[in-house]
Amino acid sequence: MFNQSRKSSRRIGAGSLITAILAALLAAGGASIVFAGGFQLAVEVPNSPAGHSKDAVLLVRTFGCMQPKDADVTATAEGIVNGHRQSVPLEMKLDATGVYELRQQWPAEGTWMLSLTGTYNGMTCTVFVDLAANGKVHPDTFIKPGQKTGTHARAFLRKPTSNDIDAALRNLTGNVGEADAPSSSRSGILVASGAGAFLFLVGIGAVLRHRATTSM
Repeated sequence: MFNQSRKSSRRIGAGSLITAILAALLAAGGASIVFAGGFQLAVEVPNSPAGHSKDAVLLVRTFGCMQPKDADVTATAEGIVNGHRQSVPLEMKLDATGVYELRQQWPAEGTWMLSLTGTYNGMTCTVFVDLAANGKVHPDTFIKPGQKTGTHARAFLRKPTSNDIDAALRNLTGNVGEADAPSSSRSGILVASGAGAFLFLVGIGAVLRHRATTSM
């Protein structure tokens, strides 16, 4: 009876450890896809001119425990024209609902991207938007609040550095924009991560079973 009690304790302990490890891995995986709480930006292309300026090419929305107008949102167009770097500060119009409207204020020539940064109460969110040929906003440009990667857009919770912008422009000029990567590539990364986690758990389980057997 005493031996059976010891065996049960070992099984419970092993199961609890595996459960805890699995929960931690899942939590880590989820953190790479979605931000939790805080201050966030979202972008989208206007569906119709109703309620927005006719020349607006992109809408920027703020999210968090705040009034949209309380945030400080700035934007620049970053580009390479004839081999030379250019940076254009952009003006945005704040409409009645707290949505920022952005119109094209950068040249059609060259390769361009947008850098949008919002700050509120010590929190920061930046969104990079990849632009199409002629400096146009892709018609399906979109990123939800809290998402790290959208369509032709990606977000991170800090102010951008010059290295961040240069790397993003290099990706664009090489036609390897991170936001344009095929969904199958991102799926492959997630599958590979899941397979690694599974093998890790299998190894932990084998070690625990071996210890339980040798200590009987």
